[in-house]
Amino acid sequence: MKVSHSILASILLASTAQVALAENDPTIATVNGQELKKSTLQFYALERRQVDPKGNISADKLVADIVNMQLLKEEAIKKNLNKASEFKARMEFINLSMLSQVAMIDFLDNNPIPEERLRKEYDARIGDMKVIELKASHILVKEESKAKEVIGKLNKGEEFSDLAKSYSTGPTGSKGGDLGWFAPQRMVPEFSQAVLAMKDNEFTKQAVRTQFGWHIILRTGQREGTPPTFEEVKPNITAALEQEHIQKHINELRKTAKISVDTKNAVK
Repeated sequence: MKVSHSILASILLASTAQVALAENDPTIATVNGQELKKSTLQFYALERRQVDPKGNISADKLVADIVNMQLLKEEAIKKNLNKASEFKARMEFINLSMLSQVAMIDFLDNNPIPEERLRKEYDARIGDMKVIELKASHILVKEESKAKEVIGKLNKGEEFSDLAKSYSTGPTGSKGGDLGWFAPQRMVPEFSQAVLAMKDNEFTKQAVRTQFGWHIILRTGQREGTPPTFEEVKPNITAALEQEHIQKHINELRKTAKISVDTKNAVK
């Protein structure tokens, strides 16, 4: 096996769905006379990054993996595993999947969503949207009986913050249970719905159960929030519009295609 370390040093792992390939695709290793190209390594590195975005794998390790795959590939060919019907079916699906993805990327590259359309969608969805923020404190306990005990003490006039410091198992217990200001969508639905239904300076007469345990909540405020900026939500809006764009394109393709579906064979 031969590996060019000067080439390894120049490899950049792609962070997007596409890999920018150089016109000159140099050889990074040779296995039994078979040249393995830099483009193969780039696609493999991209695949690894998508599985583990925080992973930091050295170029040498990536090349070693590619070499191992080539050795296993050669063994499979010697055993004629590439001629098995199951293998052919898998390759047919991979070909179908990859080419359809490439076609979608090509369509979007050549038919991008105009900036004006993105801003119009932003204005329609978010521009005049009223955003509220809530402020609350909570006491989190693991058992309902303990929650009832806390509520009983609140009914007798004991201080919420003192009880939070004594009873709460949550990270804000030491701060008297204070959660500060938050958008309702930041919290689990059961919690947000309870706070929205309350008045300021009111605490829950019955504990609210969530995946974290039992909450006794004290609502302490509500104010107008600031909607997210265009730049903050642009990626999400772009993704949504691109999905619609692609679907319209597919619908047009279906209009001119000759399609015959045998549902009986599909469910067998």
